Amino acid sequence: MLAVRVAISNPEKAAARATYLEDHKRHLRSGRLCIVQSGPILDEAGEGSGGVVVADVVSLEEMRRFSAEDPFVLHEVYSSISIYEWRPTIGGRG
Repeated sequence: MLAVRVAISNPEKAAARATYLEDHKRHLRSGRLCIVQSGPILDEAGEGSGGVVVADVVSLEEMRRFSAEDPFVLHEVYSSISIYEWRPTIGGRG
């Protein structure tokens, strides 16, 4: 199944975001989760205001566990995190 994590940044944690950015990237690239796509969400000014991760998982719990170990989650860089099952209807996987 495909799972999507939508995370919105906490503007009060900009310094932590800069501090843990490389650790966050290493976590996403660790190979512990089959990530299909990921990247930042940009606001109207082009500034990062969150991120999206789409992963091929066995269960939503797998995505939750992986997310919980993300340095951005551990250091509260995100103000909110939502995880959903995603069933694309248009595109290459259907």
